[in-house]
Amino acid sequence: MAAVSAGLTVLTPSGELTAALIDAVEREYRRLGAEIWATPRIREFSSWLRELSAARQLRDPNSPRCLTEVEERELWRTVVADSELGREFVDPTAGARAARRARRTVSEYGIPLDVLQSESSVETQAFLQWNEEFERRCRAFGCVSVDTLLASAEPPPAGTVAWLESPAWRPMVRQWLSRNGRPLLPQDAPALELEVGRRDMGSQRFVAATPDLELAAAAAWAARHLHSTEGFRAWVHIRDLDRRRAQVVDAFDAALMPQRFALREDRSVAAYAIAGGTALADYAPVRAALCLLRASSGTLSFQEFSELLRSPELHVSIQEASLAARLEIALRARAPSEADLATWLKLAQDTTQALKLSPIGAVQRLHQAFGLLRAVRGAQPFSVWVSIWVAAIEAGPWIMRSGWSSVEFQAAERFRELLGALAQADAVMGAHPRESAQRVLERAARDTAFQPQTGVPAIWISAQAIDPWLCYEGLWVTGCSDDRWPAPATPVALLPVRLQREYRVREASADLQMQSAVDLQRRWQSRAAISVFSWAAANNDGIAGAPSPLLPAAAMLNESLPRPEAQPHWRALLRAAPRLEQFSDTTAPPFSGAELTRGVATLRDQSRCAFRGFAVTRLRTEQMQIPVPGFNQRERGDLVHHALEHVWSQLRDSNALASIAPTARHELLVEASRRAVETVCRRRDPGRRWRERELLRLPTLLGRWLDVEAQRAPFRVEEIEHPQETARFAGLDFHVRIDRVDSLADGARVLIDYKSGSATPDWRGERPSNPQLPIYALLRPAALIAVAYGRVNASQLEFVAESERRDVFKAGKKASKLEGQPSFASLIEVWRGRIERLAENFAAGRAEVAPTLTACATCDLQGLCRVPAALDAEDSGDE
Repeated sequence: MAAVSAGLTVLTPSGELTAALIDAVEREYRRLGAEIWATPRIREFSSWLRELSAARQLRDPNSPRCLTEVEERELWRTVVADSELGREFVDPTAGARAARRARRTVSEYGIPLDVLQSESSVETQAFLQWNEEFERRCRAFGCVSVDTLLASAEPPPAGTVAWLESPAWRPMVRQWLSRNGRPLLPQDAPALELEVGRRDMGSQRFVAATPDLELAAAAAWAARHLHSTEGFRAWVHIRDLDRRRAQVVDAFDAALMPQRFALREDRSVAAYAIAGGTALADYAPVRAALCLLRASSGTLSFQEFSELLRSPELHVSIQEASLAARLEIALRARAPSEADLATWLKLAQDTTQALKLSPIGAVQRLHQAFGLLRAVRGAQPFSVWVSIWVAAIEAGPWIMRSGWSSVEFQAAERFRELLGALAQADAVMGAHPRESAQRVLERAARDTAFQPQTGVPAIWISAQAIDPWLCYEGLWVTGCSDDRWPAPATPVALLPVRLQREYRVREASADLQMQSAVDLQRRWQSRAAISVFSWAAANNDGIAGAPSPLLPAAAMLNESLPRPEAQPHWRALLRAAPRLEQFSDTTAPPFSGAELTRGVATLRDQSRCAFRGFAVTRLRTEQMQIPVPGFNQRERGDLVHHALEHVWSQLRDSNALASIAPTARHELLVEASRRAVETVCRRRDPGRRWRERELLRLPTLLGRWLDVEAQRAPFRVEEIEHPQETARFAGLDFHVRIDRVDSLADGARVLIDYKSGSATPDWRGERPSNPQLPIYALLRPAALIAVAYGRVNASQLEFVAESERRDVFKAGKKASKLEGQPSFASLIEVWRGRIERLAENFAAGRAEVAPTLTACATCDLQGLCRVPAALDAEDSGDE
């Protein structure tokens, strides 16, 4: 406070400490009763060096400019990618990242490059070549990297700079700070003289069964103290925070912000914050902007266009979002599996007109944004691309900025800063075509960590193993197992390990890691009145762990802390849930005259499960389609139906089939296939290559099927794809269409339905899986002696039949058992009773969950009926 009040610039080793210090200073001013104060000059060291460099360039325009973060990343990437070794890399990004870290280490520890020249390893020589090329390009562009700013920094005026004493400073920086500023020492509280291994009443230890339970325990500990101690503040260290951020949020939300799991949206400020931030690309406004840019080039799958169309950022009202959802459902039945954005927008507009919907705002905004993005072609500098991107984004996904939250505004502003940095990078970046420029932007958004500014709350969670410097009421350090504390040696890539140890690079030496761990542990214990060190008895793979021998011989916290729970938010919801009364309602209102059935599908669903019949027909719980590459299963069936309809409209009987010449037969099949493809594609066209594929496949398949038909007893086709007619059962109308009716030489009739997929005798039993053929038989009972599925697919071509005569479909084939009935006419009467009962049950509203043994395998209503959960609890062998 004295340094800040005196107007000194206070330098810190990390942005995390900078934020914590600024917050602490502002809290102290408020505690002292101040209402206004000068902004404290507290700066992270590397950011401060950038400020000095920018000020120097304003004074002297000829001085070199410091590369921005995105410029330096991309410059390193191009250096590595253009090198002979880099051409062998699938992705040079990792090599560029390693080279940057090696260069930074050389600068921070003062390792002379001359010393590296004598090293003969491939890695070191590659680094030297990359580093030399990087410096050459920097000179050509008139730029310098941030790691060279220290060497050229002018000493500040005496008495204007102070710096936090911290083990995080690297040797060269510490030397510079010692010469040009005065150190600020933290105030230890409580002031304790501690040694490793000495028992201390302020320290405690905790062992959890798993890493997830360790997080839950830390969150429960923080919540308990926060609720019981006024002004409680804690620092929590989680070493693998970046990898487990989702689990950390889950655990701390459950303990400190349980209202976030309620159905209503909660935007209250959390009682904790996680340092370090996440990728800028993960925030909604940025994600929507990148999604738009990505969609403007190349092809989009239906799922990608669907996500873009339904993006909340594109809708100004719930009504607009509802219209977009209706359009999306309609597109599922009409859309190809992939297309470019221009095709998608044209299809969306045509479908909107066909459905007679009001103009959909999302489509109009996408059309406008896409027009802006496609206005410029060829390679352009980033200053041109950025101006186009900003205009398109503001016309599209950012049009509803007024509805953003504070976090969304901050993320969008940080994205604008990133775009601004790219716009100023023409000299370094050069000209890029559209796709290349967008890849650079996406990499920059993924590599840029963003932390919303919400202040520093009571509980601060950090991944950095650093001295928190400030005093806290509580401190919790996770991951203190013997294999992780002290941290194992992780030498910097591309630099000789021997040389790293010689220049005392901390990460390269187990001894230095040990010394650092001892020092940090002492500092941690002195920063809080309560310090907890925890570890997991076993990791997530079940491998046992033990406490680090460095930990103080302190009391165990397990006895005083409530037992933690895995996935605590679910248990919190369960405890807060009201007590429910169970009521089973298995009867729906009777079927009314204003309702419509779905033909055979209604009785098929009712037979398989009464609840399914009610839900699908009356609640309209239809499964949403997903456009697939090529023709889907239903469309392939339609192709077979349409093609065979044309074939038999020409042939008419078995004599014509037997006498047709091979050439004429082939021409007939080709024409039938062409007509079928044209008919199906009027509704949904999957694309030219799929049409051509079917025009090759269908004639062959149909020719093999006609060979099966040629084995039948002589027949004549009476009806083909008869117009839709109505069957009436239990007073309800069911609209059906019969594929084909044949008559034999003696006047007997055969009824056939084509199946392009699997086909089994699924019409049998009191609850048939598919009563389709029995319903057709009830419509055409006169002289009917057989019904059959014509299975027309590449793997198996045959008739699956119920017949009272042998040899109807194939010589030597036996007659059916007719379910024990003496004749087919008697079997039809049995079928009549079954169908009537099914229709009566449906009309009466019977809707109990009572599936047949195979019904659930073809049903997607598990979220409503909950049958799978019940079945999973039963023995898998118990039908």
